[in-house]
Amino acid sequence: MFTFTPLRPADLPRLRHWLTMPHVRAWWGDPEAGIREIRRLMASDWAEPMLVAWQGRQIGYLQAYDAVSAMPGGDADPGSFGIDLFIGEPSYVGKGLGTAFLGAYTDRLLKGGRAARILARPARLNHRAVRCLEGAGFHPLADEDGPLLAMAKDRPGA
Repeated sequence: MFTFTPLRPADLPRLRHWLTMPHVRAWWGDPEAGIREIRRLMASDWAEPMLVAWQGRQIGYLQAYDAVSAMPGGDADPGSFGIDLFIGEPSYVGKGLGTAFLGAYTDRLLKGGRAARILARPARLNHRAVRCLEGAGFHPLADEDGPLLAMAKDRPGA
């Protein structure tokens, strides 16, 4: 159903276009800053930036990364991954595909033993992202004030 393809330099124009779309830019900010960060992830050995395709059509972006390496000195435990995503193609937004591909990908990480916990920090006001994460099995962590909502999905039985 979904395929996850490692991001290549040739994919960056598509990503740049998606980052300019209002529904993405509202939460990801400046497209050029986003591309710089994605290039940094592509060059790392602790991140997996990917294009997501559904029924053979590229519809979105997902990045998974070792949370300890990405945030040294942070509060992530070893075995934790961080994750960020968006659907870039506007005609595919609001159809449940983000929840479906996030669930499929995170289940693979957790059940395959690569991760014990997956973390996400959507903007608290990004209700669509929060619902997507909840639908994929994420739950809020400690209820703190602030612009971001810490959420996690744990390995079954952990």
